[in-house]
Amino acid sequence: MNFNELSRPLDISDIDFRVQSINNGGYATILAYKDARVDMARLDAAVGSLHWQRKHEIINGNLYCHVGIFNVAIGQWVWKCDVGTESMTEAQKGQSSDSFKRACFNWGIGRELYDYPMISVKLNENEWTKDGGRPKQTFNLKIRDWRWYSEFTDGRLSFLAAKDENGKLRFKWGEMKPQEKEPEYKPASGEATPEPVAEQPPVVEAAIEKPIEIKINEVDEEREQAVAEYKAVFGKSPHGRMATDTMINAIQEEIMRLNKEEETISETETVEEPEVELPEASIKDMYETIEMFKEPKQFIQWAKDIVAAFEDTESEENINEFKELCNAHYKNLVS
Repeated sequence: MNFNELSRPLDISDIDFRVQSINNGGYATILAYKDARVDMARLDAAVGSLHWQRKHEIINGNLYCHVGIFNVAIGQWVWKCDVGTESMTEAQKGQSSDSFKRACFNWGIGRELYDYPMISVKLNENEWTKDGGRPKQTFNLKIRDWRWYSEFTDGRLSFLAAKDENGKLRFKWGEMKPQEKEPEYKPASGEATPEPVAEQPPVVEAAIEKPIEIKINEVDEEREQAVAEYKAVFGKSPHGRMATDTMINAIQEEIMRLNKEEETISETETVEEPEVELPEASIKDMYETIEMFKEPKQFIQWAKDIVAAFEDTESEENINEFKELCNAHYKNLVS
C-alpha cells in the first residue's frame, strides 16, 4: 500500500482531450480530463483492489460519491467525497461517474490537471466552419488522433505539447527538459498508438552555469509566433514593448472573453476589440523585478524579452547596465 502513488501525476496516455469551444477567430479551446477507469486503476495499483470502496448517497437532492480507503496504520476506513454533475447524454450515469472522479481528485488522483494551462489552438481552415453563424468543428479536426507529451517538475506540470495526425506541432507550453533522444509523444486515453512521425520535437537547451548572453539581434521563434497570433486575434500588431508572456496572456484572455460574449451576442452584432495600451516605462523600472525571479530558465526568457522590448528606445549604456544586473542575479540563482 503506497498512498504517495495516489498523487503521482497521471501518464499523458491516461488523459483524454476534447474540443470545449471554438471562437469566431478559429481558435479552439481544448479540455483535458480523466476517465473514471483511470481512477479505478490507480486505486487498485496504490492500495490494492480489496482496500478501497465507493458508495453514493443523495444529499439535498444532489448525488455524492464517497471513496473510502482502509488505513492499516489506524485500523479504520478513511473517506473523502464530492458531488457530481449530470452529463449531456446520461444524467444519472453522468452524475455517478462525475462524483466518483471528483472524490478521487480529493485523494490526489489527477489533481495535476488543475495545473494544466488553457490549451488554445489555431485551427486550419478545413478543421472548422460556421453553422447558423456559430463556429463548429469539422470531421477534419481529428483531436483523437493527436499525440501528446508532458513533463513534470516536483510533481507540477512544466511542459505540454501536442502533434496532430500528420506529425505537425500544434501546441506547446512551458519549457522542455534537455533530451538525449526524441521524447515519446503518446495518443490520448483509449486510442490506438499511431505510427511514429519523422518530425523532431522542439528542443530547449539546458541552463548552464555561466553569465547569460542576451543576443538582442537573435531571432526568437516563440516571440514571432506570439506576434502572429496576436495579430490574428486583435487585428493589429502588439505594442513594441510588450513581452512575449504578456502577449500570450492577452491572447488567452481575449479568447476567453470572446467565448463568453458569443453566448449572448446576436449574429448581427460585432465585438469591438479592446485597445491594449501599456504605460510609458524605462528599462530601469525593471530593476526591482529582477530579484523576484527564483527559476533560472524563466528569468532568462524574461530578461531577453525586456531587452527586446527596450532596444529601440533605451541607450546602449542602460541596456548594458540592465544585462549586468541580470547576469549577477543569474549567478546567484545557479550557485
